[in-house]
Amino acid sequence: MIGSDEPTHAAWRAHVDEQFDAIHESLRALHQRQTLILELLTPEEREGPTLDDLLARIVTLIADQRPVLRRIDHTTGTALDLLEGRSSRTPPDTNADEVPEE
Repeated sequence: MIGSDEPTHAAWRAHVDEQFDAIHESLRALHQRQTLILELLTPEEREGPTLDDLLARIVTLIADQRPVLRRIDHTTGTALDLLEGRSSRTPPDTNADEVPEE
């Protein structure tokens, strides 16, 4: 014989459905909050170059200045060598940055 405190199948099913409904509602509320947070943290669309475009331009400008930077580095090294009483370095390789033609 089944005891009277055991729930019937229909009562158990109703309890499980209530739990699922409560979980569904909690997840929906979390989703709404997450969506709101993402909207607040996401920058608005703006006109003009993107950060990637700006960084690419900076890298290009630095690459274009490589020969000048090498010459400055060599000149500084030579000046420091002379100040420290050492023989100066050899002249910089001015053709090092040129790409050989095929």
